[in-house]
Amino acid sequence: MKASSVKGVANTEGNTESSVDSLTNSGEVAAERAGNAPETVLNSLVQLTGKRQIRALGEALVETIRNALETPSVAFVTVKSPVPFPVHMLPRNNSLPVSSLDDCVQACARSGELVSEQHEEGVLTALPIMINGITVKVLLLHSIMPMSCQQLALLNGFARIYENFLNVMLDVETDSLTGLLNMKGYHSQVLAVLEDDDQSYCEQSGDPKSFWLVIFDIDKFKKINDTFGHLYGDEILLLVANTMIQVFDEKDLLFRFGGDEFVVLLAPRTKQQARAILKQFQKQIAVIRNDKLLQVHCSIGGVNASGANNPTDLLVQADRALYHVKENGRGDIAFYCDLLEQGIVITEHFDDDIELF
Repeated sequence: MKASSVKGVANTEGNTESSVDSLTNSGEVAAERAGNAPETVLNSLVQLTGKRQIRALGEALVETIRNALETPSVAFVTVKSPVPFPVHMLPRNNSLPVSSLDDCVQACARSGELVSEQHEEGVLTALPIMINGITVKVLLLHSIMPMSCQQLALLNGFARIYENFLNVMLDVETDSLTGLLNMKGYHSQVLAVLEDDDQSYCEQSGDPKSFWLVIFDIDKFKKINDTFGHLYGDEILLLVANTMIQVFDEKDLLFRFGGDEFVVLLAPRTKQQARAILKQFQKQIAVIRNDKLLQVHCSIGGVNASGANNPTDLLVQADRALYHVKENGRGDIAFYCDLLEQGIVITEHFDDDIELF
């Protein structure tokens, strides 16, 4: 699959004020077509547009549709897309117990248009959620009766408002070069994910699965910049980011903090599974080829993030593991828990407002 960056296809034109004007106009059109009382629609818009986090925005959209259209079954459905959109950004409890939905969803994803189908269980209505013309998710509704033209107009208006605000949020919380999440979105995104942490175990080994926070940088990246220039260095960063998108899955959160420093929050895995996918990533970037550079290597430090409530502590601990790797030859992977057991490091706590990078 060819990897693309979120920011690369999610650039919004104009400023936030023009976006808000567009949202208001969409809401007024939807209200007029639906024949609903202006206060009802405006109250819904206030709830929807008052959110400042991507997951909360999606939850507000689902709740708004349920209330405004009296449709209890609403969910986002994942579709194949070149744009990475982590599932952790979607609302909690995001599922529909409906059979025979694949055809409806795929038809919507292919056409980029609303699709409505009658099934034995009722009516399925699928609406694409798009970023600059690319479908990233499908909003699926299950209702007993078909929706009227007025209801469909209101549904479309709410979805377009969500898309516009999603673009604004992505513009703020993604790295301008790689399209990965940036440092600004780190704390809120990580805390939101860790709130959903339920203990699970590997079926084969019985080992516990945990979230893993890992940090890595490109070995001797400063030498690359100094030798070939920053534009060439940016090209390497893009290739590394695209490799991250290819190797890690949509349940993992991918960040670039600046320079050549990257962070990944791995979805629950055993330590052995976490190490395996990190080794796979190291192998993948080692085969990056271009007209000037030899192999690209990276050193990785990680920490068990399950049960944690301070994202700053996690960063510092993972960074300590990374430092240990760099001091002992580079190109390896170290976990903070192993270093603790070996007595190489001691447990430390840092204030949450510390500047790390």
